[in-house]
Amino acid sequence: MANLAALSRTDGPGLLRNLAIMALTAGIGVWSALLLAPAPGHLPPTLDASTASGQDTSVAAGWFGGNALRVPITVTGVIWSDGGRAAALLSVNGSPAQAYRVGQTLAPGVSLAGVTTNGVSIDQDGVIEELAMQENPADLVQGFIPVTEP
Repeated sequence: MANLAALSRTDGPGLLRNLAIMALTAGIGVWSALLLAPAPGHLPPTLDASTASGQDTSVAAGWFGGNALRVPITVTGVIWSDGGRAAALLSVNGSPAQAYRVGQTLAPGVSLAGVTTNGVSIDQDGVIEELAMQENPADLVQGFIPVTEP
């Protein structure tokens, strides 16, 4: 009982001894947990992603937007100026050519991003694609057609 009374003293040396005993106990507990913990086992082997499975998954990727279809667009002509006001004559999906301004929607997810002197920029689902103007056939008359009197 005398030892218990000696441990519960609140004077300076008794308090310091109590703190030292608690620190020693905590240290023994932490080191015991670290040293006596079970060793980690071997990890399972990882899959090698570089090997091909031999199956074509492009059709399934198309269902989820991974292989987006491109809208066929033909540039028939452009109307361009330095002031930024530009338009293009475009044939979308084989339809007759129509005039479109920059920013106008051509099809769902497809818009006219820009017009240059020899082509256009098309934004198809966030991908900018440059299209050049098609070559003019030889039998197509360009510009003004002169009218002769009969």
